[in-house]
Amino acid sequence: MNSEEIKLVAGFLESALDIEDKMSESVYGEFLNRKVWPANLEDSAFELIKERLFILIKETEDHKKIFLNLKNNLNGNVK
Repeated sequence: MNSEEIKLVAGFLESALDIEDKMSESVYGEFLNRKVWPANLEDSAFELIKERLFILIKETEDHKKIFLNLKNNLNGNVK
């Protein structure tokens, strides 16, 4: 790849990392807050929701690691 292509790919990877951060923090994180759910939602239902959200958060963190590895490889820092 030439330097312009590397810059373009690096920009895509930065965007992907930013999206992963926002998904994990603002979307999934917000729904872990009991106060955003209806007051009459049963505790058992909320616990199930949290369980599923933690799976999504973990997957998002895994995606972030993949993008970071790609970025490091792009910069010649193979890990």
